[in-house]
Order: sequence, then C-alpha cells, then structure tokens
Amino acid sequence: MRKLSIALVTAALAAACANPAARRPDAARFDLGPVRAGPPMASVTAVIVDAPSWLAGAAMQYRLAYCDPARRREFAESRWAAPPAELIGQALERRLVGGSGRCRLHIDIDEFVQVFDAPERSALVLAGRAALLVGADVVDRRDFVVARPAPTADARGGVAAAAEAVSALNEDLAPWLARGQRCR
Repeated sequence: MRKLSIALVTAALAAACANPAARRPDAARFDLGPVRAGPPMASVTAVIVDAPSWLAGAAMQYRLAYCDPARRREFAESRWAAPPAELIGQALERRLVGGSGRCRLHIDIDEFVQVFDAPERSALVLAGRAALLVGADVVDRRDFVVARPAPTADARGGVAAAAEAVSALNEDLAPWLARGQRCR
C-alpha cells in the first residue's frame, strides 16, 4: 500500500511539473488601446495588412541590439491580444477608412519589435511598405519606418510605444492618402 501511495504522489508531481500552465501564471494580453480621434480619409475604402510568418502569432517580440541584434526574443509572460497585423490593421482602418473613394490601402509589415539599445532603454520599431491600390493596379507606394521610445524597459513600455508608433503611422499616412488623386 505504501508503494502504491508513493507511486501515486510521484505521478501527480510529475504531471504537475510537465504541465506548463501549472508552472506559470497566464500571460498578460495587450492591444493598442483606443485609437486617437481624427477625420477619416475619404479616399480609402479598405485596409489590408500583411506580415511575415514570424509576426503571425501573438508573441511580443524584442531584440537586444546592444549584445545580440540578430536574435528575436519573446516576452515570457506578455502577449498581444491578436497578431500584430490584425491590431495594426484595425487601428488604421478605424482612422483611415472613409468609404467614398476607390482605393484600398495595402500595408506590408516588415518589423514590429521592441529594440533595446541598452538594458534600461528601448524603442518600438514599426517598418514596412504602404501601397494604394485601385483594383489590382498600384497607384502609389511608399516605405515607412516609425520608432517610438518606450517609457519603461519592459513589455508594458513596449505596448505604450507600439500604440504611439501606430498613431504616428496613421498621422504620417493621412497627408499621403489625401494626395491620392486617382482614388477619388
């Protein structure tokens, strides 16, 4: 009987150790918060955002540029509420879609990562390309790189910097979209 009790306790402990949920608390889930108000852009009817496979999940990524710049890392206990392309697309769509134009805005995200240039200092980098499309034709295109400093050197600071970077991209795209003559 004693051997059976020891075996059961050992099995229970092994199962608890093998279960990752039993070892760590639920990851915090973040989005970009409320979008800053502003007039919608009448030249855009839809926003499509694409991202590479390494940005397809909900992991919040960072780089330690000061010691290992080519390596992507993930915050262990923090996640995006949705893949970055979805969060960025939703924020851009709320602000940029007016509905009366003919163009679609297509964004290709190349980078959406918190970059630490020192252990106590980081910035969120958002980089990619934007294209205005009428049907399948590209009317205009441009590259963008937006970097915003994080107020703290952690995932929460990265979230605040990400919200600022997406807002800055909104502000940066608005005059470019307003000039889209073929979209009207």
